[in-house]
Amino acid sequence: MEPTDIRLSLTGLSFVLKPSYMKKRTCAVFVFEGFADHEIALTMAWLNSNSDFSIETFSTKGQPVTAMSGMKVMPHTSLQNADPEYFDLLLLPGGAKWETGDNLEIFPLIRATAGKKPIAAICGATLALGDLGLLNETPHTSNFPGYIGRFCKDYEGENFYQPVSCVNTGELITCSGVAIIDLAYEILKTFGVFDPQKALDWKDLYQTSGEVQSFFYL
Repeated sequence: MEPTDIRLSLTGLSFVLKPSYMKKRTCAVFVFEGFADHEIALTMAWLNSNSDFSIETFSTKGQPVTAMSGMKVMPHTSLQNADPEYFDLLLLPGGAKWETGDNLEIFPLIRATAGKKPIAAICGATLALGDLGLLNETPHTSNFPGYIGRFCKDYEGENFYQPVSCVNTGELITCSGVAIIDLAYEILKTFGVFDPQKALDWKDLYQTSGEVQSFFYL
């Protein structure tokens, strides 16, 4: 008989225990109507299948949402059950709702997580960090220079903006919307899923259309 997965819940945020090993860390992923699933899919796939991270998605009320791709997503739990005490990384995908001033419900969670657990934000999700003042005095990036200031009236971090695809300070990882590989690379490296050389080989593998084979042999 095949062993059965066991699902536990701590304050409503569920964790899956695999039969052969226990997932020790959790990546909490915010999903909402129109979220850019392609921006975080690579990160989620490699964390879930090649690390001790479990992926736990949540929407504002635990309701199903439709991603930018049209894929229907049934999240694991709701925003009220997402507590930084019980996850190790908060992953925020892009999507048009950030630009229209929506998703305000998650702002208290972002504020509670900042400085306690790492936050990774890509594309429009960087606007939430800008609105909360988290980018005013720390290196960061976004879609292009001036993007955050266009939507965040209280943003004062222009002098810390870096015109690169991804900036990783350890506490915050910010990426442009096209930095899908860079986002995954920084997370896989930062959380020790791969050692620095292995992580670099992984990145080269994707950037060279699979021509770099060293990733499979190191």
